[in-house]
Amino acid sequence: MTDAGAQPPDLRLPATFRGDLPCADCQGIRYHLDLWPDHVFHLRREWLGRNLIQDELGRWRFDPARRALTLQGEDDVPQFEIKGPGTLMQLDTKGAPIESALPYELISDGRLDPTDLSLPLGGEMVYMADAARFTECRTGRSYPIAMEGEFVKMQRTYLEKIKEPGAPLYVTFEGEITDRPRMEGTGVERSVVVKRFVHSWPGQRCEQTREETP
Repeated sequence: MTDAGAQPPDLRLPATFRGDLPCADCQGIRYHLDLWPDHVFHLRREWLGRNLIQDELGRWRFDPARRALTLQGEDDVPQFEIKGPGTLMQLDTKGAPIESALPYELISDGRLDPTDLSLPLGGEMVYMADAARFTECRTGRSYPIAMEGEFVKMQRTYLEKIKEPGAPLYVTFEGEITDRPRMEGTGVERSVVVKRFVHSWPGQRCEQTREETP
């Protein structure tokens, strides 16, 4: 049985796993998989020769009986068998080993090198004291919202819809998770960029979204 809280005993996290895996109708699928010990993953897949990139995020589960890592996201994402501290082996759609001489391994050097993501996002926006934050529902991660793109459009909607200052408002948008300069101090931090604001959903909360996710 898969345990949502189980930790792989020999997997060094956080870490980035990379590899070019076989593809039936392209030159290969390039994986960049970031894993964190709080069961969050970020995944970028590039179909080589097809000009196609797909980003995904969500939570992972570990099945100790099979030493299997399952990525739980919006789209069809694979399972992996943990072969060692720095090696994941892709499993087939039923979670069984793939019998092939082709390379199905993702390799890590033990370091985390987070990839940028560009994808639809849904979660709770909070705005107070000229600062906005966004909590992504599937992972529970909280990010500052960069004041660029369609931030102003989303900000106006927020101010129109909330009933009290600082209350959360569920919003959906096409966005990016990337580095931006810190609002205070020096350096950069992971932030959310609103590329295209889609809609607001007063009354919706992250807890409801997680309950609806299989």
